[in-house]
Amino acid sequence: MIRWIIPGLLGTAPDSDYVTEGSIKVDARTLVDKHGNSPAALCDKIDEGVSALETGRRVIIVCDFGVSRSNTIAAGILAKSRGMAIDAAVAEIVKATGEFSIKLDMIEDLRAALNSFPVEQKVDHVLITGGTGFLGANLALRLSSSHKVFTPTRAQLDLAGPTSRLDQYCRDNGISTIVHFAYPRIYTNNSALGEGLTILRNVLDVCKVRGIRLVQPSGSVVFSGYRSPLMVADIATAARPKGVYGQTKFLEEMLVRNAVENEGVSATIVRISPVYGRESARPRLIWFARQYVRENKPVVTHVYRNARPRLQLLHSDDAIAGIMEVIRSGRAPIYHLGGQASYETREIVSRIGRILGKEALVEETQIGEDVANIFLDSSGSQELLGWKPVVDLDTGLGRTLLGQEDGAAAP
Repeated sequence: MIRWIIPGLLGTAPDSDYVTEGSIKVDARTLVDKHGNSPAALCDKIDEGVSALETGRRVIIVCDFGVSRSNTIAAGILAKSRGMAIDAAVAEIVKATGEFSIKLDMIEDLRAALNSFPVEQKVDHVLITGGTGFLGANLALRLSSSHKVFTPTRAQLDLAGPTSRLDQYCRDNGISTIVHFAYPRIYTNNSALGEGLTILRNVLDVCKVRGIRLVQPSGSVVFSGYRSPLMVADIATAARPKGVYGQTKFLEEMLVRNAVENEGVSATIVRISPVYGRESARPRLIWFARQYVRENKPVVTHVYRNARPRLQLLHSDDAIAGIMEVIRSGRAPIYHLGGQASYETREIVSRIGRILGKEALVEETQIGEDVANIFLDSSGSQELLGWKPVVDLDTGLGRTLLGQEDGAAAP
């Protein structure tokens, strides 16, 4: 099927769909579907198409599948024949063909061929994806005093859409660092795995082409497959994920590491223990316990076959401080940001009761499964970044539940 960019005059197609009658065929199959095409080779194809259009001939650009090579040449023809910027030409191609998968490497070769060079990066310009979420919004607020911060909404910048749009956004705003929080809202089903990896792959493609540094948050969930009453995990501990969310975070880490090792991307993975704070919906245990304690209802906690579950809670103030240090000076491949200690869930509920000035009623139920109680060892972050958590659990819960700085119980 021919996909028309200029109706009846300029289109792209797989070679198998090419119609010869009355058309000029520009064959892009002699190009490689990645970086490395010479400016001369690209210009030859572009000039062939432009010359044909100028004489009123119909031009069809073909390649094996009608995706990257043909649409890159079409963008070049459109840009040169109409005096358009490359970004505008690519956007026109995407709109006309619906093809989101034009490779940035090809577009970069096109820029070189047409001598269209990107905007210079600004060293203090940071893009936070997922910047309207709890951690993203708080990081943006704190970081804005020292950096120019960009937090586009999904409506403004769809990371699952054409990579060229993210690329243009980063060039237009001189982005030098991306902190990638964005993740599907429903994060525990199979579709989230595919969407999460697609979004990250798009981000990595832009980081590679633009030389942008990536800070990739992850978590202790990459160790969730260990069946341990209490296991300390440092950065050398082998990941062993369990469940869709854990497996997705593990695969994201693998994508990032591969991009660093094989594609020259500058990236840092930051594993963060469960974060809590006043405006965070998670961990849900805190808000569930607050409701039931206030209503004098028993809070049911779990007992797994091998242990009671424990949470290494990290207050959002500490998490944000750690991420900011990574942005400023962190260059190690992986950092751990973990709370001061881990607590059984029943102990957390009891502390919530004391902070609210009420007795917490706790009941336990047996779960026929093993639990993975993981404690992230953050000693490396303290040594390399000078970071350590300073907000203790009672203070943090007081801030979260009551908005009080010292965590004291309400009168």
